[in-house]
Parts: sequence; structure tokens; C-alpha cells
Amino acid sequence: MFNQNKIQMIRAAMPAVTHAVYLNTGTNGPLPRRAYEALVDYARDEFENGRTGQPVFDRFMALMSETRGLVAELLSCAPEEIALTHNTTEGMNIALLGLDWRAGDELVTANTEHEGGLNPAALLKARYGVNVIYTDIGLCDCDPLASLERALTPRTKAVVLSHASWSTGAILPMRELCEMAHRVGALVICDAAQACGMVPSRVHELGVDAYAISGQKWLCGPDGTGALFVRRELLPKIQNTFTGYWGLKTRVTRAEAEIEFVDTAMRYQYASHYFPSLKGFAESLKWIRDEIGWEWVYRRTRELGQSAYDALSKIGGVKMYMPRAHIAGLLHFTVDGIAPTDLTAKLYEQNIIIRHVPEPLLNRAATGFYNDEQDIERLVNGIRALVK
Repeated sequence: MFNQNKIQMIRAAMPAVTHAVYLNTGTNGPLPRRAYEALVDYARDEFENGRTGQPVFDRFMALMSETRGLVAELLSCAPEEIALTHNTTEGMNIALLGLDWRAGDELVTANTEHEGGLNPAALLKARYGVNVIYTDIGLCDCDPLASLERALTPRTKAVVLSHASWSTGAILPMRELCEMAHRVGALVICDAAQACGMVPSRVHELGVDAYAISGQKWLCGPDGTGALFVRRELLPKIQNTFTGYWGLKTRVTRAEAEIEFVDTAMRYQYASHYFPSLKGFAESLKWIRDEIGWEWVYRRTRELGQSAYDALSKIGGVKMYMPRAHIAGLLHFTVDGIAPTDLTAKLYEQNIIIRHVPEPLLNRAATGFYNDEQDIERLVNGIRALVK
């Protein structure tokens, strides 16, 4: 049983979750008050006191270092293995385009992947002649290990899969998939937009080579925030496609100068952040860590997901997509006689926020740690009323 006072504290700190039945963290999580106030305070200081000068520079350098450290703590890795990004897709592009692709190389992915992984794969096919192999991994009737084993060959250079599928909710056995890919010499580039903050994401235990996360989803940070983990020993192998102020050890001003990239993942940070948003991201991470606890978040998210799964399963005409044991906080389902797009719209009219996903065409509800049992009851009653 979860402490109801704690749940009330969380909900009071996230006003958006009391204005609607907020079941769409898979798109954007609600901002906690601490993050919002930190963002506004930082922006106000820039407005009143300016955005230049050595103290300003020192402040945002310290902020970047702190945020990388917070992400590293969350992922159980070293800060030197973390680059700050603006979203998951940026991280996926950095990792995939950084490999030395040649015509005939193979990349294995799945047709259930998000465009953040699919589109860089398509770019590699168009630009370099890479053979992209699409599996059914993530679909309810697909054994992910058997499917990957069939797809791998000695020419496979990388595998692109999500730790948690945005389109079906499936939590993939990443450690076993990584071990299988590594046996043929392939790297695993993992889309963790839906996993990080929903389930434990200890990257070295998972065995992933690169792990791209979003700040604005399950981590409840502002838009324009994210991070990329790259295993330290792979920094020379995942080359820079872009570079910027942070990328090189020294300025290159002479033709004969040696070009040396910095020896941390910060080499991949090529574009400046909106620092008020980065400050809000850091405060979200600290708030969840210090006042709630990540293990509590994972347990609470999964328990609510299982509870919602059971309740929805009892409604006549509702078909759950994935087996109960294979999901955490992302539930995918259909309702007989109601198109997923229509169900999303009709529930929105009742102030219940879910979404639909395109392939397979399903409705999706996301149970965040801030939801309560009444949210699930309102979702169930809303669907029951539409079914009748």
C-alpha cells in the first residue's frame, strides 16, 4: 500500500494532474512546481541582469555539469559517458550517424520503432546504401529474442530498438538482446524515451552501447531537454557528425594543428541549451530523487499500470494488446466499434487525456507515479459510458 499523504503531496506539486485525468506522460509529463519555479527564476534573472559576463558563463557551466551528474546517477554510469541533448531523437542521430557506415552494412530495427529511430535508419539507407532489416520486435505475437537472432548476420553493424515500445508498451529484454547483438559484433543503440523514468535504466546492467533519453516525458522536465549515454570505450568509434564549442580539446587555428576531441561524451554537445529549461530539468530530477525516490516511482508506475490493465480488461468490448506481464506504465488497447482516434477525442471531451498511436492503430494510456486510483476509475467509467 502506498502512502496516501505522499501521493497527495505529489499531486499538489503538479497542478496539471488535478485539472484533468492526465494519462499521457508518454508524450509529455506534467511539470512539478519546483521545476517550473526554477525555470521562471532563471529566465527572470537573465531578463533582469543579462545573459553575458564571466559569472553567467560560470553559472551555466556548473549547471551543465550538475545536470550531467544527475542523469549519470539515474542511469548508473559515469558523468563522462553523458552528453546533454535536446530530445531522444537528437541522441539517436548522434549515435547512429557517428558510425562508419559503408554500402552493404546492415542495421536491424523494428517496424514498431518511433520515427526517432526509424528516420535516422532510413537516412543511412538513402545516404550510404545501408541495408535496413525491419523485424516485428515489439508486437504482441513476436518473440524478440528469436526475431533478432534470425535477423543478425556478420554484416550487422548496429541494432536499433526501444527499451519500452512507444507503439505497444512492450518492455524488451534488453540485456539478452544486447548479448546476442554483441556476439556478431553489432552495437545496440537504444531509444529510451519511454523507458527512462518508467522502469529502471541502469545502462551497464542492460548492456546497451548508447541510450538516448527524453527529459520531458517520464522525467517530467521541460521541453528541449534530454541526454545520451555512450559507453566510454566507444567514444572513438562513435565519431562526431557535428561539433561545437565543447567538442575539441584546443582551438584549431593552424593547418598543421592536431585535432583532438575531448575524451568525454560532452564532445557530442554541439548546440547550446536554453538554460532556464536545463535548470528546470535538473530540478525535476532532484525533486523526484530526493522527495519521492526512483524505486518508489518505478513501483508506483507499474502498480497503477497493472491496476488499470485489470480494470480495462473487464469492460466488454475492450481488448488489451500486450500481455499484462510485458508492460509497466504504458497500456495499449482497442474498443470495439470506436476508432482509436475517436476514442481519444471523446475522452478528451470528458477531460480525460490519453492518445492513440498509428502502427498498430491502438489507444494508449500512460499511468504516471502522480496518478491515483480515481484517475483510473474515471478512465474506466468514461470508456464504459461510450461503450454503452
